[in-house]
This record gives sequence, structure tokens and C-alpha cells, in this order.
Amino acid sequence: MNKKTTWFIVISQAIMVLWSVISSITHAGTSSVYIITLGSFVVYVAYALITKNILLQKLLLFGFVAGVLELFADHYSVSVINTLIYPTGESMIWTSPSYMPISWTIALTQLGYYALLLTRWKGIWVAVVVISLSGGLYIPLYEHLAKNANWWYYENCSMIYSAPYYIITCEALLSAALPFLIQWTQSKKLVFAVIPGAIQGLWILLSAIIAYNIAP
Repeated sequence: MNKKTTWFIVISQAIMVLWSVISSITHAGTSSVYIITLGSFVVYVAYALITKNILLQKLLLFGFVAGVLELFADHYSVSVINTLIYPTGESMIWTSPSYMPISWTIALTQLGYYALLLTRWKGIWVAVVVISLSGGLYIPLYEHLAKNANWWYYENCSMIYSAPYYIITCEALLSAALPFLIQWTQSKKLVFAVIPGAIQGLWILLSAIIAYNIAP
């Protein structure tokens, strides 16, 4: 970990948030989420390879594996409890837009990096609390932006504005595992990032099920 990588993560995330705000204001539609998601993924992979940043490579592999398995959690929200609605006519993987695994790759790479920073700075339990709270608090804003941007929206569940209570709870739960799994990821060889990534992906599904039963 170094200042250059930290600034790369912070600045790139700020650009993504700004893009989301503009997309929300302009009701940009699904093309805008494909542009920012795929563009960010290319930039992150290029940066990790060009700078030979092994940590970032591990985080990206971790996030990608988790993102693929997150499709099960998406399916749960879309087809089992019927709360998540995506626009029709999109390119889909199962019941999710095709950009979704990549979107989760970037999100978990960013959150994972912050989790590791906090763990090294204040210890793992402080990291768990901060990452969980930040994940839970950030979601209402992002869900509101996503709905206005015509990326997706929710129905048939209790919500605060455009954010379901169960999604807020789910985000806090899934984030709580990150400091532990990222510690494991960064301490092993690159290929072993697949294992904690798979655990994180399955934990996202379990978090969604638990959260919906707590706050349907």
C-alpha cells in the first residue's frame, strides 16, 4: 500500500460518484452505467498491471469472484422476493445486467482497500465498525441516484426514500466481512484470492436473506 495507490482509489471513486450524480440528474439510462463500469474496470486493471501492484491485482481478483457469485443475491432480490427491478431490453446474465459482476468488482476493490487501510491504522475491529457503517449509510444515496438514472429500482418492500431497509442492512452485513477476508487475501499468493472472494460472494447472498427477514 502506498500514497499513489490510495490517491488512485480515492480520485477514481470520486469520479464514479460524480458520474452517478450527473446520470441521476439527466436520467441518463443504462448506457451511462455501462460506460462508467466498464471504463473503470479497464482503468483499474491497467493500473494494477502497469504499476505491478500485486495488492490491487489480488483485490480485483477477489472482487471479480465475489461479483460473479453475487449474481445469486441479485437473483434472490429479482425473482425470489420480487423487489429489484431492472429496465427491460438490457444485456443480461441470468437475472442481472451483464455489467453487474464488474460493478461489484470495482466496489469491493475500493471497499477492500479502505478496509485494509483501516485495519493497519486502527485494528481490525475498528475497520469492521467503520466499513459496516459507511456501507450502510452510503447505500441510501446511491440507490436514490440509481433510480433517477434509470439503472434500477425497488418495490414491494419497506424503504427510506428509494433505498430498501433490507438493502441497507445487507450492505452493512456484507461489509463487515471485508476486513477479515481482505486480510486473508493480501497475505496469500494472487491465485488464492479466489477463495476469500468466493466466501464474500456467498456471504452477500446470505446477508441479503438475513436482511430481508429482519427488515422486509
